[in-house]
Amino acid sequence: MPTVLVPLLLTFDQILKLWALETLSPVPKPLLGDLLYLTLVKNTGAGFGLLQGKASLLGWLSLLVGAALLYLLAQKRYAPLFTLALSLIAAGALGNGIDRLGRGWVVDYLDLGTPIPLLANFPVFNLADVYVTLGALLLLFAPRRRKRAF
Repeated sequence: MPTVLVPLLLTFDQILKLWALETLSPVPKPLLGDLLYLTLVKNTGAGFGLLQGKASLLGWLSLLVGAALLYLLAQKRYAPLFTLALSLIAAGALGNGIDRLGRGWVVDYLDLGTPIPLLANFPVFNLADVYVTLGALLLLFAPRRRKRAF
């Protein structure tokens, strides 16, 4: 599964980023009412404004994490949910790593426009970030090993 899933996820992430670069601007454009906007942001750091200007360092770190996860996935078979979680994180890390090393910044375009206090100032993000977040959440619930049949 990861041999097919990671490249598919990575390709979809990169296609959406190219679309965002061609279509969007820094001016927010409503997608789901006041809940979600499309806003082009060139992020030279990590989430929440951390490590601005450190794209190269973050890019190599992202590629290292993605490659390490691909290596783990290739070594043995894990439970399906665990495999999905690692695949999502690998694709997200590789997607943002490619941006950082190729462009010098990450293409972000998903902008929460909600007035909910905790989310009101949430940073603009992208599909690769969603992959990493979903993968991390799945890791909390995923069994690592496959159940053996008796």
